[in-house]
Amino acid sequence: MAAGVATWLPFARAAAVGWLPLAKKSMPKPPVDKKSRSDEILIVNVSGLRFQTWKNTLDRYPDTLLGSSEKEFFYNEDTQEYFFDRDPEMFRHILNFYRTGKLHYPRQECIQAFDEELAFYGIVPDIIGDCCMEEYRDRKKENQERLAEDTEAEMATDQPLPPNSTPRERLWRAFENPHTSTMALVFYYVTGFFIAVSVIANVVETVPCRAPKGSLKDLPCGEKYSVAFFCMDTACVLIFTFEYLMRLFAAPSRCKFMRSVMSVIDVVAIMPYYIGLVMPENEDVSGAFVTLRVFRVFRIFKFSRHSQGLRILGYTLKSCASELGFLLFSLTMAIIIFATVMFYAEKGTKETNFTSIPASFWYTIVTMTTLGYGDMVPNTIAGKIFGSICSLSGVLVIALPVPVIVSNFSRIYHQNQRADKMRAQQKVRLARIRLAKKGTTNAFLQYKDEGGLQDHDGDSGALCLKNRSSFEHQHHHLLHCLEKTTNHEFTDELNLQ
Repeated sequence: MAAGVATWLPFARAAAVGWLPLAKKSMPKPPVDKKSRSDEILIVNVSGLRFQTWKNTLDRYPDTLLGSSEKEFFYNEDTQEYFFDRDPEMFRHILNFYRTGKLHYPRQECIQAFDEELAFYGIVPDIIGDCCMEEYRDRKKENQERLAEDTEAEMATDQPLPPNSTPRERLWRAFENPHTSTMALVFYYVTGFFIAVSVIANVVETVPCRAPKGSLKDLPCGEKYSVAFFCMDTACVLIFTFEYLMRLFAAPSRCKFMRSVMSVIDVVAIMPYYIGLVMPENEDVSGAFVTLRVFRVFRIFKFSRHSQGLRILGYTLKSCASELGFLLFSLTMAIIIFATVMFYAEKGTKETNFTSIPASFWYTIVTMTTLGYGDMVPNTIAGKIFGSICSLSGVLVIALPVPVIVSNFSRIYHQNQRADKMRAQQKVRLARIRLAKKGTTNAFLQYKDEGGLQDHDGDSGALCLKNRSSFEHQHHHLLHCLEKTTNHEFTDELNLQ
C-alpha cells in the first residue's frame, strides 16, 4: 500500500500544478497508522507562548521533568495545557532536544541562565552536542573565573561595616579600600609619595656629581651627599615599616599575609636598610652590602598597591601561568637543541666563540629573542643555515602564546572596568535613596505646618501626630527596605556576572 502511494504521489503533484491531467481512476487511500493516530498532542504554555508536541516525544526521556509524571503538577484544567513560568526563548532549545535528541547551546544567551533552565527541566549539560560543547565549556570556565574575581572584588567595595566590627576589621578595611575614610585616603597618598621618593632617590644617588676640590674623579651623588640620602632613606623606611606592621596587625590571617607576594616584597625592600645599620665597617663585607642594596629596587613593586593597571597586569600573568610555562619550556628545548647544533657546526673553525655548548647558549638566546648583539656569529655555511633556522623558530615560538596573553589582559581589564562602574552606580542609587528619604520627610513636615492634615472638626493636633507617626514609620521602613535591596542587588550582580 505504501509503495502504491509513493508511485502515485509525483503524478498527483504534477496534476495539481497543471502539468498532467487528473487520472481517471481514483488514487488509493493513504495508509492509516492507528498507533500514531492514538498518540496525544500536548500543549505547553511557556510564559504565554504555546508549543505543541506529541506525548511520545516527551516520553523518550522519562528522567526529565517533561518526560515524567512531575509535569502534571503544572497542568491547567481550565485551559487543558501545561503552563511553565519560564523563559520561552530557551524552551525552544529544550523542546528541540526532546524532538531530535541533541542539545545545543544558544551562544547569545547567558551561560548561567541556560544552566538554570537545564536544572529546572532536569536535563544534564553533559549531553550537549559536540558542536556546542567546546563553546559551552569555555563560557562556563570564563564565568567561574569572573565569579571568583568578583568575590575578591566584593571585599573591596564600599559596603558599610557592621556596627559591632572590631578595630582590626576597620583598620584592615581602611588599608584594602582607602576610600572608606579621609584618614585612610591621606595615608594612602602619603605612602605612595614616599614610594616615589624612595625610587627616585635610588636612581639619583648613582648620578655622577661635580668632583670636590682636590679630586680628579667625579663622585656619585649618593657618596657626595651621603647624609642627605641617608636621612631620606631613613624616612622612607620608617614609613614602610610602620605600614607593614600595621597591615600585619590588622590582617585577618597573619600567616597568610606573611606568605603573600606583596608582603615578601615589602620585607625585601626594607631589609637592606636594617642590615646596613648593624653591618660593621669592613671592606670584606662592604661588597656584599653593596650587592644587597640592589634589592631596594623592589620598592617599585609597592606601586602595585596604588596602581590598578599593575594589578591587572599581575592578574593577567597569573591567569596565563600555563601559557607562560609552555613558552619557557619551548624556549628551553629550542635553546639546548640549537646550541648543540651550533657548537658542532662551528667546532672546526679557528678563533670561534662557540667553545662549548653552554657558551653557545648565549648565541641561541639572543637569536631566538631577535636581539642579535653580533658578539657571536657563525662562520661556516652550516652554522649560518642553522642560525637562520634558529631565528625563525624563535619568532614562531614567542608569537604563539601572545594572543592568549592579550586576550586574558583584555578580559581582566574589562571586568575591572565593569566592577568600577557597578560600584559607582550603587553609590548613586544609595545617594538618591537617602536624598528621597530626607526630601519626603521635609515635604511631610511642611504639609503638616500648612494645616493639610486638619480634619473637618478642626482637631488637627492628635490626628496630625498620629498620621505623622504612621506615615514616617511606613515611609522609613519602605526606604530602608529599598536601600537594603539595593545593597543586595549590587552584591548579587557581582556574584552572578
